[in-house]
Amino acid sequence: NNDVVMTLQSIPGDMAHLTLTHPSTPHGQLERENRRMFRNWLSLLDDCVGVDGVVTLPSPPSPTLTSLAADTGGAESEDVTIANTTTTANRTEINDKIAEALAQLATKLQSNNQDALPYLIIFQQSSSIYTLMSFLTTIIQPTDNDGTTNINENAPTKEEVHKLQILRQTANTLISILSSSSKENVKCTALRGEIRDLFIVGLNRLVGLLFRLFVATTSVGDGGGTGDGAVSPKNVVLDLLKLSISAVRGCEGGKVAFVQSTIDDSFVKVAAKNNNLTLCNTKRGGVQVLYTILSNTTLKVGWEDESAMNMMIIEATCQLLTTLCRYDDFRTPSTAGGAGGAAAAGGVSTSSAHDHAMEFHRVGVESLLVKVADGILNDLLLVDGEDTDDGVVNDEEGLAKKELLAAAVLTALRVLAVNDEIIQTMVALGVLPIVTKAMRLSVTTNDTTTTIDEEESSTRSNLLRKHRLAAGALGLIRNLCGNDEIKTNLCLGSSTDHQQVSISSTPSALPHLLRAMQLYPTVSPIQEHACGTLAAMALRRPSNARAIIDEGGPRLILTAMKRHEENVSVQRQGALAVRNIVSRLMRDLDGSSGDNVASGNTTVEDARSAIRDRFGELGVEDVLRNIAGRHQGSVDEAYAALRDLGYSVTLTKFSAEDLEGGSNISNSNVVGRTMMFGEKHNSNFRPVYEQSTGLDNAVDEAISNFGA
Repeated sequence: NNDVVMTLQSIPGDMAHLTLTHPSTPHGQLERENRRMFRNWLSLLDDCVGVDGVVTLPSPPSPTLTSLAADTGGAESEDVTIANTTTTANRTEINDKIAEALAQLATKLQSNNQDALPYLIIFQQSSSIYTLMSFLTTIIQPTDNDGTTNINENAPTKEEVHKLQILRQTANTLISILSSSSKENVKCTALRGEIRDLFIVGLNRLVGLLFRLFVATTSVGDGGGTGDGAVSPKNVVLDLLKLSISAVRGCEGGKVAFVQSTIDDSFVKVAAKNNNLTLCNTKRGGVQVLYTILSNTTLKVGWEDESAMNMMIIEATCQLLTTLCRYDDFRTPSTAGGAGGAAAAGGVSTSSAHDHAMEFHRVGVESLLVKVADGILNDLLLVDGEDTDDGVVNDEEGLAKKELLAAAVLTALRVLAVNDEIIQTMVALGVLPIVTKAMRLSVTTNDTTTTIDEEESSTRSNLLRKHRLAAGALGLIRNLCGNDEIKTNLCLGSSTDHQQVSISSTPSALPHLLRAMQLYPTVSPIQEHACGTLAAMALRRPSNARAIIDEGGPRLILTAMKRHEENVSVQRQGALAVRNIVSRLMRDLDGSSGDNVASGNTTVEDARSAIRDRFGELGVEDVLRNIAGRHQGSVDEAYAALRDLGYSVTLTKFSAEDLEGGSNISNSNVVGRTMMFGEKHNSNFRPVYEQSTGLDNAVDEAISNFGA
């Protein structure tokens, strides 16, 4: 009678919902009962949706609810009495059952549930995703375009509170279905991606609902709770923002659908007039709703409920903006239902990240983000200086929330900084002193602090809390360094202290950057951004390269590469930083710029040797050859760095077929040495044009033959 159990990994994905345990065993009976109840929950929700897609409460209650109430047994079964008429009490009970059904779905389908795969398959095969899309109209129907919502502006009624609860539970259920986890089954991740593709058609409805509910929050003006289960429009707005993030993450078609969605013009105009909202001039519904939230959500000093809720809303809005302006749909045909990746997601074949960044730039979102970042960082500076006379509460939880918000805003600014026009706009708005201020805050510790791993518990907790702020600030600085003048200001500084001389002036961010590398040696995003920033600063700027060397940058770069041997991004940016620093200084020694390093009795060759020795003493050759050089994603940068350092190095490519199965590399495997830029590919190539002496005779002969 022992069960013969097959693991979910050993059977085809489309058969994982089948029950393979023996029906007579306790485990088999429990498994079958769980599947039956799961299908009953889905049927109950389906019964609430009419043929026109409108959600209505069953009157009288549906047969599914009757059987479901009987299944629960005990006192709960006695409470759910099926009547021939619908009373207020019956409706409340039905609402409770619907909320319970949604909660049960969320529990079974969430990514941290190891047994989620069979339930995901049942959910997908039943097309219940469309039922949950319909539940998004529980509060506001699609035809409500008069600038109002179905919510009592003074105090939501009990029935409206029940609807808000159902809507909020629907959002949380959808989040549990659409959100993937890096630790879950690969088949689950693929299924969630396919369900996200199906949800694309519901994003226009989601955008409209998000806008309408936010308008309701400006009318109700609540602080986050109504006294009945702490459910309010603001709670639901926050949940819908999180749902939007889950729906578009890893789905390029979803991002396009969200940004390009539409909101009824008549509703927008009436809502703006009646609620005194600041809106932007755009036809893109996704852009309009994020701009409206950012421009009409105020942050107040202190930690009252309303301010805390507003901070969470702004943080979620920044996270959604970041997701919309970042390409992350890397699905392959084997994991995306045949078409694969972005092509499977609504027919989009290319990244829309740049286009979306430009859409937000056209309406001036960066000015709103800079304003929020400046305010929140000033509050953090007051706390850091223990100046709490203005009501700032110096508690760890409050600090963590503010630092998470600051990191989210800085990350949103980073994904928007995609070209020089936007970067110049940000600088004009005063982003340089803001990002330097963020860097200074992220590395502020006692003078004896060395690394995050060596500190006592209190200081270590403080650093762990600040590392997200450091990563956000470094990521933004890295993108700002795309402009040569700005990166020089950030590296060398345009003022000598923390006093702001002008809106674009800033003290050097280089010491804070290197300090962050020292404090957070095990945090790979910080090390990657730092190495990438140093590489960008040194490019075409010998003075920046010298400053990096003088401040001890090479040691920290190579330390990061040694600590993160398997992180290709760190290896690539580290090798690129080494290459750019060395290359700029070597070329500067040839007199290519007016700032020559060699002076007095020091020869050019001695200066070059000194630069090579600075890196050689740190073991640069071994790191570049044996760590960065063995990764496909960083081998080119490692080759260039070794070449510019003067080491003997060649780049050879091998046949993929010969290397399959781990076969030994031999001369027979070599396809050919890769020719690098600057090498002589064609011995007959003449870099200077010289006219052939026989050209005129050849032309005359051709003309004569043609005439003949």
